[in-house]
Amino acid sequence: MSAQQTLHKPNSVAELKGMITAAGLRLPEQQERVARKMLAQPDIVAFGTISSVAGECVVSPSTVVRVANALGFDTFRELKCFFQQHLRSISGAARPAISKTPPSAATH
Repeated sequence: MSAQQTLHKPNSVAELKGMITAAGLRLPEQQERVARKMLAQPDIVAFGTISSVAGECVVSPSTVVRVANALGFDTFRELKCFFQQHLRSISGAARPAISKTPPSAATH
């Protein structure tokens, strides 16, 4: 499957990773570099701009947009929201449960 074919938008980063690493999805070298960097450092997309991601990956801004489209997203903003949601979900899972019992009440 070439990057020019329309893909469905992934539901998770794990699914996105599978799409990128699948033998069937072939991205041009610069686009693949962007895609792999996004997976390795999702914060650059979640909190960045098209220009900042392009600078991190040493590609043109249009390449970043092409990657978003090749991965099934209509816009960079949609891809950005996808990574923001991913970071929210993993940060919530990493946070310990907060006890509603005050520490002083628990020791008495």
